[in-house]
Formats: sequence, structure tokens, C-alpha cells
Amino acid sequence: MPLTFYPHPDDTQKGTLDERVEVLMDAADRYRASILDVASRQESLVKKIGLPKDQTAAFHWDEIAQVLRQIRELPEGNKEERIHKATLLSKLAEIYEVLRAAKMPKLEAVRLALISEAGHLGGGTKVGGGGAQVA
Repeated sequence: MPLTFYPHPDDTQKGTLDERVEVLMDAADRYRASILDVASRQESLVKKIGLPKDQTAAFHWDEIAQVLRQIRELPEGNKEERIHKATLLSKLAEIYEVLRAAKMPKLEAVRLALISEAGHLGGGTKVGGGGAQVA
């Protein structure tokens, strides 16, 4: 069975940072759908545990790490820059929420850390999924 990687590295290397975050969101949605589809088709307990040979999809964590690093390196000189950075961090938190729904519950801590970081920047944006609001 072939292994599909989300997102494709070529897709995340082009465009603005905002566009790259959108590509990551789309890839996270497709990855979640793939994982949940496989999980719904498996009958036995062993298959529900998920053996490596049964894996059909993988997420490129390097791509999301690069985007996170670039977001954190953005300047915070004025209010508009801080708001833009907070918005991007909030969108990244939404991506982690989608990935968490793909049977990765440990990502909740990362999502909450991103929401907190966005809140410290004064983003004032609402993050979906958990209903947490950044002040």
C-alpha cells in the first residue's frame, strides 16, 4: 500500500507565509480525512491500534515546523505586525486542532501553546475547534 505524504513539499515552498499556512490547513484536512477513513474501515482491534504496515498517510512535520519558525521570526515592531503574527499563530493553532482530530490527542498541548502565544501578542482572534478565544 503506498504511503501518501501531506502536504507535498513543493506546495509549501512557494507563495507568501499566509498562502503557505492555507496550504498546511488544506493538507491537514486531507490528512485527517484519510486517517479517519482508514480507521472507519478497520474491523479488528489490532487494526484499530494501527500497525505501521497499515499506515496509508503521513504528515510532513518539517513543513509545519518551518512555517512556525518563520512566523516566530516575524517582526513585532508595531501593532499591525503583532496582530498579523498573532493571526498566523491562531491559524497554525487551527491546523493543530485539525491534526489532533486525526487521532493525535497529544497535539492539544501545542495548540494551546500557540493560542497563548497569539494572546500575548494581542491578536484578539478566535480559534475554532475548542472555542478558545484569544484576548
